[in-house]
Amino acid sequence: MRTVKEVYQVMDAFAPFSTQEKWDNSGLLTGDFSMPVKKIYVTLDISNETIAAAAAQGADLMVAHHPVIFSPFKQLAPQHPVWKLAANHMAAICSHTPLDRACGGINDRLHAILQKPLQLCNTMISPEANGNGIGFGWADTSSMTWEAKTLAETLRQTLGCTVVRYTPAQHLIQKIYVGCGACSSMLEEAAAMGCDAMITGDVKHDRWYTAKNLDIALFDCGHYHTEQIAVQILKEQLQANLPDVEIICDTCGDPVCYAVGGGEA
Repeated sequence: MRTVKEVYQVMDAFAPFSTQEKWDNSGLLTGDFSMPVKKIYVTLDISNETIAAAAAQGADLMVAHHPVIFSPFKQLAPQHPVWKLAANHMAAICSHTPLDRACGGINDRLHAILQKPLQLCNTMISPEANGNGIGFGWADTSSMTWEAKTLAETLRQTLGCTVVRYTPAQHLIQKIYVGCGACSSMLEEAAAMGCDAMITGDVKHDRWYTAKNLDIALFDCGHYHTEQIAVQILKEQLQANLPDVEIICDTCGDPVCYAVGGGEA
């Protein structure tokens, strides 16, 4: 029978936990390496909803992108997902920044998804890329020039977003920075690389003004929609290396609802 340690080793070989940022908390976050594993539930986030779905299907282990424990606890209540994991005797392994920056990881896969629709043809890695050549984003040049509105609609259709929030620049777009999740903290780096636009998700209010001040178009496709590919990436790696373990993928979807055009989407 497989163990949590074997699953951890598969994930570590693909997206080494040693590459995580200092502020991150990736790795085995609940449970023990010796725990047996017959079924793995793969999800973007470990929530009460996904834990209930995993427990209902008899999963022994949850594998997620976002850490279920991020900040130190001052109290642990029965409503917290960590409590519910323990109550259901489930282990949890989370790969956050290692999966973002891995070769074949989220940023790598996101770039591949956008390459054809955006006609990207001249890739440059971000300046913070680590030894494996992949970083928290890519700068790439399109073979065509884009108006911000047209680019936003292309992103909405390609990534399956309900909405794409954006602020245009004062010029057409050709050189584009792509970074999953909350990558707008790297706006200054993208501008320094000569980018006309940044595509990311989860943009905070002040970053919109920073984009305007830098005259760089900024597109917010949503944290979920730029990172939901994590589930497929993790599933592929686990199935390829642990063919005797059943892999169950989360179907709970985007936790956010959107009011669009007078209705709910």
